[in-house]
Amino acid sequence: MGKNRLLAGFDYIFVLRPMLFFPGWSTLMAGFYITSKQRLILPHDPLNLKASVYLLELFAVFALAMGASFLLNQIADVDSDLKNKKLFIVSEGYLSKFQVGIETLVLLVLSVAGGFLLSFQVGLLVSVFILLTGYMYNYRPFIMKDHPLPSLIANGLMGWLAFAIGWVAVQDASWALVYDAFPYFFLNTALYFYTTLPDADGDRRSHKNTFAVILGIEKLLILAFMFYMASVISAIVLKDWTALLILTLAAPFISATLWKRTIQSAVRATKFTILFFALIMCLKWPLYFILMVIGFYSTRRYFKLRFNFDYPNFRGN
Repeated sequence: MGKNRLLAGFDYIFVLRPMLFFPGWSTLMAGFYITSKQRLILPHDPLNLKASVYLLELFAVFALAMGASFLLNQIADVDSDLKNKKLFIVSEGYLSKFQVGIETLVLLVLSVAGGFLLSFQVGLLVSVFILLTGYMYNYRPFIMKDHPLPSLIANGLMGWLAFAIGWVAVQDASWALVYDAFPYFFLNTALYFYTTLPDADGDRRSHKNTFAVILGIEKLLILAFMFYMASVISAIVLKDWTALLILTLAAPFISATLWKRTIQSAVRATKFTILFFALIMCLKWPLYFILMVIGFYSTRRYFKLRFNFDYPNFRGN
């Protein structure tokens, strides 16, 4: 009983979906290190304590913002998550909506306050991120997630805002922020299309018009590949060798989606692309690898002990 009570206390941490922090953090790092996009390894002294502390502060603020948005999404999607048999900490009542609501409020306050303490630009972008991904994406009158084009726009902007937070943390905003983000914007959009596939049946029953529901698997995979190619072309034009290396490593898995044409291949392409993205960022800041290892194994241990559930993994499910 004591062990179960102790594990239940970690529900408040893992309900935030911390494994999803890493795609956001990796994209933030791509913006943070954009001035060294042609240098893959150690753009600054890894023993530079000031730079590492600043990056950790950005990580903390953005993790709070992402966690709040993920909770708002789970509160809004309890019924569909139950049908899709996912995110069961909230959908199956391990934490009540009231408990999750209180946690969300705390995270919202801390993330916005922390962002503005770092800088006005960071605070503003964090606030926009929460407004878009937490409120407009999930709730009336917008509910962007339930409509194909608004959902696409929202997910594209989610990745762009993550990139922008890292970008403005080290330089003043300018038009370069728009085009520097192109390789990552297009790649994240391609991965977004893949993520809609596993939920297609449940979304169809819930009358949600996602791209996976409207287009079907074959057309959606072709569309995702087109965005991947746009990412490759923009990386070459912008001479972003960091992005190009990520895209090259991901190429076999993304190409496989076209000839396998299965949900499993799309899920696998998503997982491995996110992994390669993160590993390339580790070349720039090795401490990130330690955070990845801690995040992966602590999450895996929690879900195994608490629910006897195999997550996270690198299989196609």
